[in-house]
Formats: sequence, C-alpha cells, structure tokens
Amino acid sequence: MPEVIAVLIRATVAFFLLLIMTRLMGKTQLSQLNFFDYAVGITIGSTASTLATNTETPVVAGVTSILVWAGLAIAIDRLTLKSLYASKIIEGEPSVIIKNGKLMEEAMDRANYDMEELMTQLRNRGIFDLSQVEEAVLETNGQLSVLLKSQYRPVTPEDLKLDTQYEGMPQILVVDGNIARHRLAELNLDEEWLWEQLRNLGINDLSEVMVAQLDTTGKLYVDKKSDWEGWNR
Repeated sequence: MPEVIAVLIRATVAFFLLLIMTRLMGKTQLSQLNFFDYAVGITIGSTASTLATNTETPVVAGVTSILVWAGLAIAIDRLTLKSLYASKIIEGEPSVIIKNGKLMEEAMDRANYDMEELMTQLRNRGIFDLSQVEEAVLETNGQLSVLLKSQYRPVTPEDLKLDTQYEGMPQILVVDGNIARHRLAELNLDEEWLWEQLRNLGINDLSEVMVAQLDTTGKLYVDKKSDWEGWNR
C-alpha cells in the first residue's frame, strides 16, 4: 500500500509538472514540430513517466531532469526567435525542391528526400501532375509547401474583380447545454438575449442544445441533441 500511495503522489507531481512545462514551451502544433522539438518532447514525456512509476528514482532527480530539459528547450526557442543565425544552425533551413517547375536534385539529395516522398506529399494536396507545380519547398518540419503554376490555381474573387466583405469567425455560444458566458460578454450580449433566440426556435431547455453558434451576420445556428436520436437504430 505505501508503494501505491508513493506512485500516486509521484504520478500527480509528474502530471502537473508536465502540464506546466508544456504550457511554458508554447502551443506549436505537432505537425509544425521539427525533429529536435519532437525528440525533446519525447524525452521529457519519458522522464515524467519514469518519475511517476519508478519509485527507485529520487523525485528531486526526476523533477530536476524535466526542468533542465524544458528550460533548455525554452531557452533555445527564444534564441532561435532572436537570432536568424542560431535558427539556421539549430532548426535548419527550408529546401527548395522544385523551382520554376524544375526538380532540384541536389537539394533533394542534401535533404535525403526521394521522389516517392515528394509525390506522396503532392498527392496529399490533391496534386498528381508535377508539371502543374511552380515551386515546392520542404520545410524544416518535413512538410511540403507548394505553389501551383498560375493557370492551375483556384480562381479568387480578386481575379474576377468582385467586391468582398469581411466575414469573421462564428462564435460558439452553447456547447452540450453549457453557455459560454465569456463569449457572450465579448459580443456585448447577455443570457436574456440568448434565451429569447432559443425560445424563438422552440427550445426551452438548454439540455436540448448540443451546440449554438452565432455568425457575424447575427444568425444563430442551433443543433439539438434530438436531431440524431434514433439515427443508428
């Protein structure tokens, strides 16, 4: 029993320490991580796991290891933000794989990047014909950025000389029966207004609402939980 309690305490400490460290290290998406960031994240997670379950590892040693790894990672991130030279050394540089519609074989060799990987990433973007590509850049996180030749790009309102208006992003006001009061406040709205809108739609109980979304034109979209009841029966 004492060992179970020790693991419980250590796991709790490791959990919250890992939470704090990941928050301090920023919100970079997994798809945007370079190999170094990924390796650091795996190492910190592995150390936290060892700290939580291996009772023979001193807590102070485990916590210190996590703090050192996370601290160095944060310091390096700050350094790469301030210095282009440091960023080039630590993170590397993007490689131009296709330029003016031509393959850059030497750049592909330096990046250990082969044709199969190139075609796979192009197909993932809906591009099956190399002749349609103007330029392609292999980013430091392994993702491929592609610029199509002008004749293959989607037509935009600007191309057609059409006037456009600001649309903005819709705001979620209710999720699973819970009101997002902070969003109502940001929009200078109140619960009385929300209830009036819901009642106009025949809804008198928040528990009926799966999601309610307000767009920038003032239109409220509501999806009720009952909409899907019996769907899989």
